[in-house]
Amino acid sequence: MRRSWGSAILVALTLGAGGCDGGPSAKATSTFVPSAGVCHATAADERSPEAYLPIPCSSKHEVETFLVGRITGAEGAASAPPAPGTEAISRLYEACDADAAVFLGGEWRESRLAMRTLVPSAARWEAGERWYRCDLLEMHAVDRWFPNPRANSLRGALAGDSPFRYTCFNDPTESGDLPPASCTGPHDTEFAGIWRAGPEVETLTDDIRHAGCRAVVSRYVGVSETDVEGRFQLFWFTPEGEPEWQAGALSVGCLLHSPEGALTASVKGAGRKALAATA
Repeated sequence: MRRSWGSAILVALTLGAGGCDGGPSAKATSTFVPSAGVCHATAADERSPEAYLPIPCSSKHEVETFLVGRITGAEGAASAPPAPGTEAISRLYEACDADAAVFLGGEWRESRLAMRTLVPSAARWEAGERWYRCDLLEMHAVDRWFPNPRANSLRGALAGDSPFRYTCFNDPTESGDLPPASCTGPHDTEFAGIWRAGPEVETLTDDIRHAGCRAVVSRYVGVSETDVEGRFQLFWFTPEGEPEWQAGALSVGCLLHSPEGALTASVKGAGRKALAATA
């Protein structure tokens, strides 16, 4: 049996180069560049100077900008901003991704954090703006993928034993909720890791997700993929949502589920002992 959780795709998290930020000044030469190290009250798209309202990260906010860079070279000389699904936007997304790991102290895909990359709208690009902006958001939970307001920076948020990291969960409810649980106490489900599709994968089908997560769970537990199929149910989720897909990065989060009853300890690295615990 396979289950999957769809994630609500936030318009505010969508990578995009289009959109109207209006105003008669849009076609005038612009020197506007957003700032790093600031936060924003909501996940609204604030790509024009008129709508840009940064606040200190000590104030209640949904979005934190951790990096701002400049688009140069052939991409910067293009007549339009980098569009979703292009190599140009993928390179910018990868730049944000690499810096996010340093900023956070860990891999954001393995936590209830989200990342997005913004570039100027078509009108702002025509006015001469060549920046890209990297944002982070705290989400409520793996099954509640919408911003959770906070009042401090996410810098170092994934260092050490972070409360943001996915660990263990109880059996999903009929409504699809996935209640968190301690890995040292009774639980039914464990996060095993992220599977990333290779460049040859253009569409993530259920069969592809299942095969990818089977390999992830096999490594996590320390057993063969055949043993995984015989003992665990596989779940997957796509919390990254549309920004990651439009940047050309296809990945899913993989969870194992014990259908025979609650586990009392993590099965990470347990090998064949984990099979006995789920028999």
